[in-house]
Amino acid sequence: MKNKFFPLSIIAAGALLSTSGAFAQYTVQIGYANVDPGANAGATSGPFLPANTTSLNVKSQDTVFFSISRNITDNWDLQLALGLPPTHDVTLKVLNAANLPPSVASKQGQLIGTVRQIAPTLFANYKFGESTDKFRPFVGIGINYTMFDQANSAPLFNQLSGGTTNNKLTDSWGLAAQVGATYKLDGPWSISGTWSTADVKSTLTNNTYGIERKTDIKFSPSVLILSVGYAF
Repeated sequence: MKNKFFPLSIIAAGALLSTSGAFAQYTVQIGYANVDPGANAGATSGPFLPANTTSLNVKSQDTVFFSISRNITDNWDLQLALGLPPTHDVTLKVLNAANLPPSVASKQGQLIGTVRQIAPTLFANYKFGESTDKFRPFVGIGINYTMFDQANSAPLFNQLSGGTTNNKLTDSWGLAAQVGATYKLDGPWSISGTWSTADVKSTLTNNTYGIERKTDIKFSPSVLILSVGYAF
């Protein structure tokens, strides 16, 4: 797992540490984030499964947000946005109940698993106004890397699949964007509100004793963040 973080870590560290001079000021933020995955999953396909009958939903989760940013100019900064990786509940979505046994169709909306997502994102933010302004809106664009681990099947999913099922989701690179505003408090302190999103695509593979079933998923996450910042 660590090797997967090296490319983004090198890029982020180089970008944050390479600037110098009068604008070399850091800000760390910590706060609350609500992560709505915005999952749009296609039909699950594979052996012994009627076509276009089942899919999945991924539920929202709250987590702790933190980031570090460094000013480049009065109006530009680079920000590495992180957070405690949230674990999302995954529920069954029935697409065509008529082509499923009633015992399966009746499980619509029930828990079939959980998955944890880790999604560091590097943003370049443009801050409107002057550095002396207390209130500064900003917009940002960046690159997101999302990986999924701890993708565990619930007992119901193992039952429906015919046995113990292992799950794996592919990693994703994509563009990200955010908008928000910061309000300066006394001294080095500030508060911020942010909405961010990213382009995330993954393929879920369920493996039950060598029988594989796949689901393509496009995520359009909506992340709402309230945070406190400290500049130094």
